[in-house]
Amino acid sequence: MNWIYIGGHWILTLLLGPIIFIIKNALSNLSHHNIFGFLELYPVMLIMGFAFSIPTYILFSLIFVLIQDKNIKTLYVKMFFIMTVVIGIWITTALISGTLWFDIAISYSISTIIIGLFFKPDFKLSTQL
Repeated sequence: MNWIYIGGHWILTLLLGPIIFIIKNALSNLSHHNIFGFLELYPVMLIMGFAFSIPTYILFSLIFVLIQDKNIKTLYVKMFFIMTVVIGIWITTALISGTLWFDIAISYSISTIIIGLFFKPDFKLSTQL
């Protein structure tokens, strides 16, 4: 796995999470005013998402440093990282709480799963070096 995977995963999750949130809420309330109201919040959601995701991605990076030289299959590493981020999302949104925390957690979790499964982490086993 390389640092580009971690950074790309972080950035794309932050970009896609609010979009999924907006789409989910737009489908549940088909008012055009509602869609534009959420689109106005997109930049705020990006900034807040970045700020609140820093602890999760620091943990994500520390785990990466600890296991990068271990002989672990790429699939297991990928699933472990996805689960780490999803758990971090749920813990962070639960701590923040509020009326939309559950919807935000769902949106960012879907985002991180899609991004995590779509991209190849390029994690090389020590026997492949």
